[in-house]
Amino acid sequence: MKIQVHEDISYLFDNSQRHKLDIYFPQISPAIVPLVVYIHGGAWRTGDKSEFRQIAKGIINASQNRLVVAVINYELSTRSADSPRHPEHLNDAMAAVRFLVTDQSYPGRSIIDHDQVFLVGHSAGAHLSALMALAPHPHFAHLDNIKGVLGIAGIYNIPKLLRTNPEYCDFIDMAFDTSQHDDASPHCVARKFHDKAGHVRFMVVNSCKDELVAPGQATDFAARLVTTGYTDVTLVVKDLGTHDGALLNQELWNMIVRFII
Repeated sequence: MKIQVHEDISYLFDNSQRHKLDIYFPQISPAIVPLVVYIHGGAWRTGDKSEFRQIAKGIINASQNRLVVAVINYELSTRSADSPRHPEHLNDAMAAVRFLVTDQSYPGRSIIDHDQVFLVGHSAGAHLSALMALAPHPHFAHLDNIKGVLGIAGIYNIPKLLRTNPEYCDFIDMAFDTSQHDDASPHCVARKFHDKAGHVRFMVVNSCKDELVAPGQATDFAARLVTTGYTDVTLVVKDLGTHDGALLNQELWNMIVRFII
């Protein structure tokens, strides 16, 4: 299947590499199709859109040309005093979605159903995907366009993560102030905005062989969504490989497609 790729599209028009995205779309599409916005992981401090070509193409092939995939960059945290910190990563992700919904000129736009946007995130990207839906910024006007969130090996509860993995304080402290831990945790804010985000479907995925993020993050988060009143929540905990290896698993690609289509 022929897939067209357009790289380095600026979504904030500042020419920063951290504010660019790549878009993948089938050369021949059977209809107007949903949009997948893929948000990479890397502990909010590493990762680049160029590393995720295989999963983007895998999702489109698994969908039989019935999806478009945008892979975004966002600002990353460092140890410098002026380093980006929460909520800057989230603000960038929201800006990318805003651009993809509203811009009239980027390649592939004509075959996208902009009322069918699905966020797919891995690890820190799953955190950002869930937080975008569950704690929307008052100036983010596109929550209604987001119909689903699929998180893979996500970090949903920062205080719990630090209790189970205290060694992770290094990258958590780089990205968040201590005072932000609760409000930056999808698990903790799920109840606050249910009236606005109740339409969003969720799939929460964690490999039981994940060596970095324990399935407890996923199981607790899915349970919190259900008890909060979200009516379409799917939890998948099974052997999909390692933390990063799961992204190359055909079974995961098929799972993403079934969730959306």
